[in-house]
Amino acid sequence: MKLKVLGCYGGSAPGMRLTSYLVEDRFAIDAGCLTDVLSVREQARISHVFISHSHIDHIVTLPFLLDNVLPLIDQPVLLYGPEDTIRSLREHIFNEIIWPDFTKIWNGRTHMLRMEPLAQGQTVRLPGVAITPFPMDHAVQCHGHLVQGPDSAVAICSDTVSTAGLLSILPAARNLKAVILEASFPERLARIADLSKHLSTVSFAEEAARIPAEIQILVSHLKPDCAHEITGEIRALGMGNVELLEQGREYVF
Repeated sequence: MKLKVLGCYGGSAPGMRLTSYLVEDRFAIDAGCLTDVLSVREQARISHVFISHSHIDHIVTLPFLLDNVLPLIDQPVLLYGPEDTIRSLREHIFNEIIWPDFTKIWNGRTHMLRMEPLAQGQTVRLPGVAITPFPMDHAVQCHGHLVQGPDSAVAICSDTVSTAGLLSILPAARNLKAVILEASFPERLARIADLSKHLSTVSFAEEAARIPAEIQILVSHLKPDCAHEITGEIRALGMGNVELLEQGREYVF
């Protein structure tokens, strides 16, 4: 199973892109930087987009993706997310004021977009993979995603202050090889992390210790202004199964 990390930072700065993952070149998880990285032809290959939550850093390139692929696709892009996220996209983005309602746009062959709420634990089965959302503890309704391939699985946690939702699905995750888990703030900003429902390096260490040691933990969502500081603190933990997620890398699980 292939997972390409298009962007994995908790903010936008030169060389640091917002969150987007691409599974098997066709299935996107979050839309922080899809159009910043992929060619238009590569964008047109995306058939499904799974949005973790409504915050702008996870949806910002979605409107441009739909605009770019308008003349190229023969089937609607299927977009899944928490019910609150789907509602927010309808009311605040695809509302004919901020951006056209792409669910109503016909390109001569298909409507452009279909949006469907996805409940926690509801699996979407796709060619080669199955994707199942699980709960995250964040400021808004938020999903992590368990991506299950034929021989392995990876759990992509989104923004969260706790791994409780992740731990709840571990028994059902067959051959789980890796967990992507955020560490947005350094120790000195732990209070800000708690208030915004993110992990600091301190709370990351506590939550990572709850994950079985044989599972690799890949650290994501570093804030650009303190990424160097966070990196040093993560490495100082000395946890053998923890390493930083690499932007631009294609992982094979």
